[in-house]
Amino acid sequence: MTLRWLRPTLSRRLIGALLLAFALFAVLILVEDQLDIQQTLATDPGVRQFGRQLAAGLEAIDDAALAARLLDANLRHINRLREQQPMFQGPLLAQLSDAEGHRLYATSPPIDVGEPGVGEHAIAGKTYWTYRQDSPRWSLRLAEPALSRASLLGFASWELGKQLLLGFPLMLLPLWVAVHTGLAPLRRFARRLHELELKQDLAPLDVDFRYGELRPLGQAFDALLQRLRQHRARERAFVHEAAHELRTPLAVVATQAHALVQADDAASRAQAAAALQQAIQRSAHLSRQLLDLASLDNDRPAVPAALDLAHFCADRLAEQAAAARGRGIALALAAPEQMPVRVDAAALHSVLQNLLDNALRYVGPGGRVEVSLQLAPDGPRLGVADDGPGIAPADRPLVFERFWRGASHDVQGTGLGLAIVARAAERLGARVTVGDGLARPDGHGARFELHLPASALGVP
Repeated sequence: MTLRWLRPTLSRRLIGALLLAFALFAVLILVEDQLDIQQTLATDPGVRQFGRQLAAGLEAIDDAALAARLLDANLRHINRLREQQPMFQGPLLAQLSDAEGHRLYATSPPIDVGEPGVGEHAIAGKTYWTYRQDSPRWSLRLAEPALSRASLLGFASWELGKQLLLGFPLMLLPLWVAVHTGLAPLRRFARRLHELELKQDLAPLDVDFRYGELRPLGQAFDALLQRLRQHRARERAFVHEAAHELRTPLAVVATQAHALVQADDAASRAQAAAALQQAIQRSAHLSRQLLDLASLDNDRPAVPAALDLAHFCADRLAEQAAAARGRGIALALAAPEQMPVRVDAAALHSVLQNLLDNALRYVGPGGRVEVSLQLAPDGPRLGVADDGPGIAPADRPLVFERFWRGASHDVQGTGLGLAIVARAAERLGARVTVGDGLARPDGHGARFELHLPASALGVP
């Protein structure tokens, strides 16, 4: 229970901040009172006020004995009042003399003040605030024990503290109510999120955010839920389509394996073995592409590495050279000698490898595939063009969809290569465009171009 109350909460933080503001305000009042007291003591101290009042009362009296008795009566009354106040450090002293300097009344110790007006003197080893006023009849002198700054500060703090303690409960209750009601929309928001968790639902929050402070938070959560819904829908479609695509080659594998076992002669066995090998290769290729796509869909951050893009393209073409020669396809590279960049090498490899595989798959014997590399004002551009059948303009917006395959040809494929290219381009912070390729009499060809950002340029 103790640890629970020690946990940080927004309510405690807000109340603490407001109480701190309350304390700072109290300190400000205390400082202001202290400055006012010091200003009053410097300009119009209490001893001078008493002196003026007493002098005014004595001015109308001619009899010396009566003046002394009046002063004594007033002094006794004032000192009785002072005894009831803990602030005062001692009695008020007074001394009255006539015009000739004869002392008519005096308390002990005597007050030795030379100049009229307010002053500060040591009397019997103690500091007093003094006041002297001379008139044609009387000379009045008063002395009040001086208060130290610490005493004044302590008295002012005590008086202010009593007032604040009395007002604190009256302030704390509306303060707690204000904080509690002010955070109520946030608690409703938390309950709504908890309901979504219990229902395993990614529906919009459907919360009325009337307060400007909570509206950005609600919008951010709704945007996050929208992305999660899209991601989940994409994953479900991917799993469904992947299962459908894997079903066909696996069925072929099972069929050809059965035919291979049941074959009666060598020719039948060779035919079944070849078909089985082709189905296994297609299944392996599809599995590899699915793994590549899953790896690119991972949310882990890209890891840029320094490399020479021109040499990188040359190495990928060298890897495809044997397969291209076997089909009579010419490979070409149009690139500068060097182009240093800093990119995610794995994502770049996925882009170029799948574009080359796609081009070699659709280009017929005697065809041509060209890789080009140039530095545009907005950054490096990597192009892969061929002189194959090309892609119809109406189909070009669909080519990067998963498992989409055009219907105008009979080339076998998985429909994942260009989807991998699009996802890898996102990881590179780039974009991919598709257009016409290397034209020839029987087709327009296709050209895919990767537009890398200018920030990708770097020193290998």
